[in-house]
Parts: sequence; C-alpha cells; structure tokens
Amino acid sequence: KTTYRMQNGLGTLQENGRYAMRQIVNDLQLAGFGGCLSPNLEPKPRVINLVEPSPTTAYLDEFADGVFFAGDDDGGSSYDGKAMSAGTDAIEIRGPLRSTVAYVTGEVNAAANVTVKDDATGNFAANDFLLISDCAGADIFKATNVQLTGGDTAIAHTDTGNTQANLSRAFAADSVVTGFATHTYFIADTGRTNASGQAITALYRFDGTSAVELVDGVEDLQIEYALDTDGNGRIDAFQNADALSATEWSEVAAIRISLLMNSVEAASAVVAPYTFFPTQGTPITPAADDFRLRQEFSSLVSVRNAVQ
Repeated sequence: KTTYRMQNGLGTLQENGRYAMRQIVNDLQLAGFGGCLSPNLEPKPRVINLVEPSPTTAYLDEFADGVFFAGDDDGGSSYDGKAMSAGTDAIEIRGPLRSTVAYVTGEVNAAANVTVKDDATGNFAANDFLLISDCAGADIFKATNVQLTGGDTAIAHTDTGNTQANLSRAFAADSVVTGFATHTYFIADTGRTNASGQAITALYRFDGTSAVELVDGVEDLQIEYALDTDGNGRIDAFQNADALSATEWSEVAAIRISLLMNSVEAASAVVAPYTFFPTQGTPITPAADDFRLRQEFSSLVSVRNAVQ
C-alpha cells in the first residue's frame, strides 16, 4: 500500500508538472511574435499601436516598444479576485497567444479592410485587438467588424476604438494577421483541502477578464529574467521583476521558470525533504505532518523576438 501510494503520488506530481510547464512555455515562445517581424532586422521594424489609449490598454504601447512581459515578484496582487500565494511570482505574457495565424489575400491598402484567406470568423471577432505585420513592421488595431465575404474574411478598422480609421501604411502581400492577448500565470489557493486537511494550491491563468485554474499541486512559481544589456545576443545578467527598470524590460532575452510541484495528497511514509530554486543544494524539510512529495520543474526559454 505504501509503495502504491508513493508511485501514485509521483505520477500525479510528474504529470501535473509537465502540463503546467508546457502551458507557460507555449506562451513564452509566442511572446512578441509577429511573423517575420524581428527587432534584429535592419532597419529596425516599426510597430505602431493604433488602439485608442486607455488605462487598460497601456500594455499595447509597451508591446510596441518591445516590452513583451510584466511581472510580480513575491506576491501581493490579485487577479479576478484570486490572491497570489505569498512569496510566489507572477508573469504576464503578451503577444498572439494561442492565436491562429491568418494570411492576407494580397497587398493591404491602408484605407481598406484587411482581408485574410478563408473563413477566420471563428478566430477573429469585432472588438478584438489584432496585429497585422510584415517584415517592415506591424500595426496593432481594434477590429470593428469581422465578416465572411466571398469565402474570405474582411476585417474592418474604423476610428471607433482606434486613433484613426486607416492603418499606418500599406502592408505587403505576405503579411499575417494574428489575435493579440495577454496571459498572466500565478499561484493561488484553490479553497480546497486534501485528505489531510492541507490547502491545495494551483496554477492559474488570467486573460484580462477571468482567472482559470489550470492544474493543482503547484506550490511555488519563481521567475528570473535574462537580460541582453549590450545587444550582442548573449545573456549578461538575471534579474527578478522588482529589480528590472522600465528600460530593461525591452532587453529581456530569455525567461527562467521554476515550478515547485507537490503530490497534492500524502504519498510518502516519512517527511520527504526537497530542494527548490534558488537554494537547490540546500534541502528543505516540510512540516512534521506534511507527507506530500515535491519536485522542481525548471526551464530556460528564449524570447524568439529578442534573440539572433
């Protein structure tokens, strides 16, 4: 029975850990993505935010300046009424997250609708923030109407919700259109307890409107940002969110994610010490009545729009 309980706990821990890490990494790999758009091209592409400015859309201006992330170090924030667990980190990722990439039907006139191939009405809708890009740059705009026309999808961009009716310029025939979103990952108490009466914490994802529980058994999340301060494509330093200045956010070249997972239910016959970032060499001993198993999952993810 003891062996079965331990194997079951390890299985739960490892499955949940792989799933949680995959969710975060998938979004990190899309942060700042804009087709062939890259800040390393010469001349540097221009990204223009055409969305009417408001306190809730300030992140769009930051994205246009090359800031693809925001962070919260050691808790203190709440998302959709869910308070972060004390001592844990949160990360906001910006870009065409989980969006379908749609290809335009031809060169896009600045004053005309953006027309993309095939039926994209299931992916884009009125009031969505969209990004159209080619290798020279990108525009972020608010779609005011999306409709199927002759087998393709026409996306209107009037001055309702935008600073102007037209795009900033014409876009090439190889341009792509993607949806723009933010995902904030954080740890919070689920309000549930295990069979031993211990609180169950989980990884949540906040999309700007609602927070959704992704997977339980996530006990801690620690994040470090790798900086390329001299623009040579190499990492020069790691910093946490609170240590980054406003100008350094655009220099983030990679993200180091460290997740501490537990088995949710008691799975060990004895209290099982574990190690976790940043003191991997120093064992941490749980409370005397805590028989859950723990394991660290970590990953260093390059920001695709910030590396050579």
